[in-house]
Formats: sequence, C-alpha cells, structure tokens
Amino acid sequence: MALNPHKLGVHKVLQYIPLNAIFDAPSKARLRKAVNIADLRLCAKARAHKMVFDYLDAGADDEISLRRGKDAYSELEMHFHILSGLKPPLDLSTKIFGQDVKLPFFGCPTAGNRMFHWEGESAAAKAAQHHGTLYGLSSLATTGITEIGKLTDGPKVFQLYVWKDRELVKEVLAKAKEGGFH
Repeated sequence: MALNPHKLGVHKVLQYIPLNAIFDAPSKARLRKAVNIADLRLCAKARAHKMVFDYLDAGADDEISLRRGKDAYSELEMHFHILSGLKPPLDLSTKIFGQDVKLPFFGCPTAGNRMFHWEGESAAAKAAQHHGTLYGLSSLATTGITEIGKLTDGPKVFQLYVWKDRELVKEVLAKAKEGGFH
C-alpha cells in the first residue's frame, strides 16, 4: 500500500496551522491600502488566477459597455469633502427595476461565480440581501435558480439568454418566477 500525506496524518497537523491567514496576509495588506477602483482592480489581478481575472476584467462581446462605463466614470470627479457635513446613517435607498433597495447599485449577473469564490452565487446573493440591494442571477450560473430562490428573500432579477429551444426557455422562466426572481 502506497503512503500518501493523508495516510501519514499530515491533514491532522495542518488543521492547527493558520494557513489561510498566512497566505491571505499579503492580499489583505494590499486591500487595506486600496483607495479607488483602480487599486482594487490591481489587488484582484495580483490575487486571482490569470484566466479568472481576465474573464472578469473583460467585457462581453466587443466590450462596448465596459468602454462606455469607463468613459462615463472618467467624466466624474470625486470630491471627498462633498458629503462631509452629513451624519450617518445616510439614506441611499431607491428603486431598481421597480424594487425597493437600500443601495443605488447591485452586482450584475455574471456566469460561473464558483470560478471566483467557493460559495459562488450563494455568497453574492447573501451579500446582496445583507446590504439590502438587488441580486442578479445569470442564466449561466454555477448555482441553481431554485437554490438561490430558497437562500434569499431579497429582491432578485434573472438574466435570461433566449435559446433556440423555446421549451427550455419557458421551463427556466417558470423556475425563476417560482424562485421569486423578477
């Protein structure tokens, strides 16, 4: 019988060594120093696998919306003293797609969330509910519609790709409606 680390009990020793804290320390230090989206992007680039980072950093198709978004934000200047006289809590609530939310933005549906985090779409849905904002599930998600529907009762939308198989589209839409997606 061949020996391997598990048979030697290495896993029992490793459980007492804070490996996550050791390996996460440089990333957390970079995050603490980040002051804008460009800094956060560089943190992600340093941390994520190249394929994963490139997938998230690129836009769909010809990257038109990505380019338009960057252009729109480059027209804005942030002046950090603007809200300095206001006292928390600030009311940022609004409506998105007719649904009441506490934040005026939400994470867009993105396919394959488990490539980026072991909890995948479940983590994103929980975070959206925790912060009182909308959650958008991709039709190419790595977590099922039913699972996300049961996980959160917060506002949810479903991004649908209209496939040639219209019966499949109808089934997916029915499942999304049943899960509380709009």
